[in-house]
Amino acid sequence: MRTLCYILLLAVFLLAACNENQQKSAAVLEAEAYLESQGYTSISVVEEKSLLSTKQNLADPAYTPIWQVQPLDSAQYIDKELTSVELIVQNHPLELLYNNKKTSTIVYLYHNKVIGGWSFPVSSSEALVGNVYSLDGKTGEEVKEEKDNPE
Repeated sequence: MRTLCYILLLAVFLLAACNENQQKSAAVLEAEAYLESQGYTSISVVEEKSLLSTKQNLADPAYTPIWQVQPLDSAQYIDKELTSVELIVQNHPLELLYNNKKTSTIVYLYHNKVIGGWSFPVSSSEALVGNVYSLDGKTGEEVKEEKDNPE
């Protein structure tokens, strides 16, 4: 009887451990690998979702700051389904600019390949207010300059 209790207890612990380590999707793994290759440390995954890039949302002024910091030509992804993965990272350039210890990144993927994204400082539980930045912490003006003057 005692052995049976130990086996059941062990099974409960194993199930709990497996539940905590749920499988990450290919998109999340790719986003994490990309961010880590840039020198950032992934702390947590906030969410993963699908989004459809349309002419309407490209023209929406609310999305303009986000599209301005993309290294890609957003028109080539019109009517294509993208995956958006939001992760909290550390060791990001925005930490120095805002004196924060964490940065939120939203990575855009197409067919599980990183195509762009954006970042903003994490400020406790406050809503996002102000500028958004490229994944590497550049402003829209800096991204435009890089596009206009490739080296």
